Amino acid sequence: MSITDSDTPYADSELVLDVLQVGPAVVVRIAGSAGMREAEQMRAALEKLADDKPPLIVLDLSSMEFICSMGLGAIIQSHLRSRHHNGQVRLVNPQPAVLDLLETTRLNKLFQIYPSVEQAVRT
Repeated sequence: MSITDSDTPYADSELVLDVLQVGPAVVVRIAGSAGMREAEQMRAALEKLADDKPPLIVLDLSSMEFICSMGLGAIIQSHLRSRHHNGQVRLVNPQPAVLDLLETTRLNKLFQIYPSVEQAVRT
């Protein structure tokens, strides 16, 4: 997984992060599974994006099949970095297994979860 231009996804054998600019928001479409190895790479990519200080980072989880606790930590870290820069992180359409983990850890109370990218960006 290497950081390249915005038209090229961050790609790893198990995880793909596709970054798009939608108005002032940065939308990150995350596909695949985030085990321990991929979670560290995801953390580095999200950290870099948050440090660019966009007002809104939208994480589209509709194609994410699995996330480990380190992956959740990467999402939380991006939230904290974004808040430090007066930004927000919003989640979109997590798959049932990911949503169940968000609910079990009560992270669904921390993050706003939207059914679509359009609604997350518009709201």
